[in-house]
Amino acid sequence: MTRRIQTPSDVLAQPGRGMNVETKTKIAKLLALAIFLSGFATVTAWLFKAAYLMAVFPCWIPMKFDTAIGFILCGIILYFIARSIGGDFDVAQVALAITTLAMIMLMGTLFFSDLLEIHTGLEELFIKDYHHSGDSPVPGRPPLMTVVNFILIAAAGIMNMFNTVKLRLIMKLIGLAVAAIGALALAGHCFNAPVLYFATGGLSSAMAASSAALFVLSGMGLICLSD
Repeated sequence: MTRRIQTPSDVLAQPGRGMNVETKTKIAKLLALAIFLSGFATVTAWLFKAAYLMAVFPCWIPMKFDTAIGFILCGIILYFIARSIGGDFDVAQVALAITTLAMIMLMGTLFFSDLLEIHTGLEELFIKDYHHSGDSPVPGRPPLMTVVNFILIAAAGIMNMFNTVKLRLIMKLIGLAVAAIGALALAGHCFNAPVLYFATGGLSSAMAASSAALFVLSGMGLICLSD
């Protein structure tokens, strides 16, 4: 007798777990909306040169334009992971395929350009980095750990497309890693410890406090959806 693979929808339907999973799914959707709107607001700030929307405080590091694009995609990915767990798998699968591909193409290119120390032109393809402070070897390039976090989030979206509960543990580990990196960088800003927010003296730009906070929210969302 062939054993049927248990899907997230089956877990949602189990007695005693439905309300718990449903609540966590709603929380994840709210977090996804907050992340999406934050990324959209930062993109708008870059387009209209509204510096007060780019950083938590004027004296702090602003979020890069490509990073803001990444958070827009991150919000969409997180939302459709929640949709798929809620039972709307077919629509979610299409949306996840598009957004994860876009994320991998953007962040994968930036990742290898950072490792190989080459300038691809993608860093300022959309808009010139007029807030470049010299902390990064290439204007407009997001910090390496920011790029790594986005790739991890895209990987979580890809794994969710397989629609099996067995991959939930991996998604939880990804959520913990993303949240931990964000929390570490946020602590670095709070305690004025540049090494914690990955400021490496010209090797990589520092992670903005707003980016760190959004990564904490992203990790929390993935953790909520992995149970």
